[in-house]
Amino acid sequence: MMLKKCLLFFLISSGFFVQSQELFFTLGKNYTTYDYKNSLGNSSSSLRSGDGAFYQLGVDFKLNKAAQSSPFSYALSLVYNQFNAVGVTQSDNYTWTTNYIGIQNVLNYALFHNTEVFNIKTKIGFAASTILKGEQQINNNVYDITKHDEFSGLVIQPSIGVDLHYAINKNINISGGYEFSKAFNVSNASSEQLSFINNQIHLGLHFPLQ
Repeated sequence: MMLKKCLLFFLISSGFFVQSQELFFTLGKNYTTYDYKNSLGNSSSSLRSGDGAFYQLGVDFKLNKAAQSSPFSYALSLVYNQFNAVGVTQSDNYTWTTNYIGIQNVLNYALFHNTEVFNIKTKIGFAASTILKGEQQINNNVYDITKHDEFSGLVIQPSIGVDLHYAINKNINISGGYEFSKAFNVSNASSEQLSFINNQIHLGLHFPLQ
């Protein structure tokens, strides 16, 4: 149900496509650390960071159309994230692989907004996601965790980051950047608490529409 709502919201929002200044596609790598606390409030020291994929498709809007050199823009995108981790004890090896889909909202600020070839953009964002697929492997046994309270439901993900943009020509730009975020499960009612601390590097293709 949450997945359908995310897709429907993105499709409706994309009705503003004709008013947008840019269409973009981004892919990257997530390096995730699980911040886990058990029912007693104790953290686990056996967890290690894992890596996963990141994909993003979105549109970007100038917030002030009248000012062509406005430094602010707003981006709306559909995002796919893998938040993975590993754990080791004296007797067992653990692996977690999770796949989340959601909607991300980002406010961009261009440091050199009067230039057309090279720019640096700082950004703050907020995403709402839900799990598509999740598995926990303990040694050779694999378990479905999509229904576990600490993984399922609504996950919110505030973020900050920076992107470097370069215009190849008037029809296509490329970018590379870094983003830091922490994802919280706000619908988890269990005594176990889990959040994802994520460092991401990404590359993007941008297609100006106006």
